[in-house]
Amino acid sequence: MKCIIIEDEVMARKSLEHLCAKVDTFEMVGVFEDANQAVETVDKGDIDLMFLDIELPGMSGIEFLEQLPYLPQVVFTTSNTDYAFEAYQYDVTDFLKKPITLQRFLKAVEKIELREKELKAIAYASATHEIYIKSDGRFIRLPFENILYFENTGDYVKVVTNKETHVIHGSLKSIDHRIKNPRFLKIHRSYIVNMDKIKDIEDNTLVVGSKVIPISRAHKPILMRSINLL
Repeated sequence: MKCIIIEDEVMARKSLEHLCAKVDTFEMVGVFEDANQAVETVDKGDIDLMFLDIELPGMSGIEFLEQLPYLPQVVFTTSNTDYAFEAYQYDVTDFLKKPITLQRFLKAVEKIELREKELKAIAYASATHEIYIKSDGRFIRLPFENILYFENTGDYVKVVTNKETHVIHGSLKSIDHRIKNPRFLKIHRSYIVNMDKIKDIEDNTLVVGSKVIPISRAHKPILMRSINLL
């Protein structure tokens, strides 16, 4: 799990780093003294867990959560238990009172791991029939049935649907890994196609919508085994 710590107190910050280092499944990707420093990292959308102090300079932990486009798992840390009720309104995973003991931290880890399993189960179910892409600060839902194909264009990928084209930063390899729907097949180093949208196949090309797409020699046998050929 990719984690960050946002904590302005030096000793509390170092203590959390030390505790997190004991958990093999935690990958610490950022440690910040205030919320403003963490905005860019969190906006990338790949943080799984955040240890967040409530009382921070400039912007409180709760104010920080309110401006995020999505919420990873959140464990609030504070020396003031008066914030507990307000914190749980944000569906946080746990609330740790400083100073944090190892025993209490490990109980929080149990909650984190249980919730991660639940979230993965939900995400897997979603990944079989839809994806979300980030565009202009929004997350746009694209049902698989509307997607024609994915096309690699250097550091970006075109997601071509029935009605429009979206361009996202990433690689075709990462998309191929994340899609859990067997109806999407990589037929060329630059293309993944929706098998349900193929109009015809001829020699080393196929047609999806109005697009003629090349089929590589290496991928053609896989394609031919995937179609119901009479």
